[in-house]
Amino acid sequence: MTMSSEKHIASPSLLRRVWRRLQRPVIVRKRRQAGIALIVVTVTLAVLGAVVGDFSFNARVDLEAAANARDTLRAEYLARSGMQLSRLLIKVQQSVLDQPQVRKFIGDVQIGDFAPYLMKAFGGAADEREGLGALLGIDTSAMKGLGVGKNASFDVEMTSDDGRLNLNCGGGINDVPHQQQTYAILSSLFWPPRYNRIFETADADGQYNTRDDVARAIVDWADLDENRFEPPPATSGSGAEDYRYDARKDPYKAHNMFYDTIEELNLVRGVSDELWGSFGEMMTVYGGCKINLAAVRPENWPLVAAIIRATVKDDHKNDQVLMDDVLLAGLAQQILSLAQLTGGFQSVDQFVSLISDPASALKSATSADDKNSSTQALPSGVVGVPLDKGKVNNVVTVGPRRI
Repeated sequence: MTMSSEKHIASPSLLRRVWRRLQRPVIVRKRRQAGIALIVVTVTLAVLGAVVGDFSFNARVDLEAAANARDTLRAEYLARSGMQLSRLLIKVQQSVLDQPQVRKFIGDVQIGDFAPYLMKAFGGAADEREGLGALLGIDTSAMKGLGVGKNASFDVEMTSDDGRLNLNCGGGINDVPHQQQTYAILSSLFWPPRYNRIFETADADGQYNTRDDVARAIVDWADLDENRFEPPPATSGSGAEDYRYDARKDPYKAHNMFYDTIEELNLVRGVSDELWGSFGEMMTVYGGCKINLAAVRPENWPLVAAIIRATVKDDHKNDQVLMDDVLLAGLAQQILSLAQLTGGFQSVDQFVSLISDPASALKSATSADDKNSSTQALPSGVVGVPLDKGKVNNVVTVGPRRI
């Protein structure tokens, strides 16, 4: 018994098996701990990354929102500043420059023409303020209240609607005389052959519109009835309006009331982007029914040409100047240039006389030394045309421009 027990204890294979069994659980336990740590670290980093990313995004959004709110507030008060300064300039114009005794000596001086330059002192950068101060001989560096700070500025443009054709004169309760006047000027404005491309191109609905169609549609949009406008000698209301606004891809109804804004003109049948770009600056929906010749801009000379064509005496409608668009354009441009040279139109009678005999008007408006050059300034072939003073007085006026 003793010998067999010693042999069993001393057996090396048994010891190795026991040792391996004891070592195996320890090795498995270490591997499981290393895998859990890696997962924990990965999950922690992912959570921290998401939290940091969300915090950074929210901080960026808050920063941009604050900047937008700041810029919106600054823009609002810059716009208010420009409007208040414009009102101040208009008050100076009405109270000082438009007074008869002042206009007699300085002519038709409009402070609104200089508003963009004057506003640089209040809404421009430092170099613009200094430049304006140097022009006026004033040191603006120590003056307070000028400028609006870094990275901010505002501009103001003041214009007059008096020198444009008021489309609302043909609207509302049917005022046939004003409708006829509006139609006559529109037809004359569209007449020149250089605008053929506008009326030879189909609109967005594939429809072609003549000059007469567009002129009638503009009048019919603003009148109250459903009858199609008929120019003289026909009577108004001989047929129903059929412009098919409700048959378009985006249907709507005709307004049949005064234009609310000039942009509403784009809804009228036949008014394309090209027509708007060519004539939009010459039209308005504000002011009186008479075009103030003193407020017509030089670049809007086609409106003056249309006035000439619409108010010529009946027995001179086929004169060479009226039939030749180049000659009529030269006459209109020359008359506007002459008006600027002499301080603006003084009366409707002056305008009529200038159109009737522009060569004599040019000679009398210049000195003896400049007679030859002024006569050559009149385009070759341009002669005057007699206007019907009654028609002219119905459509134009001369007076201070209203801003």
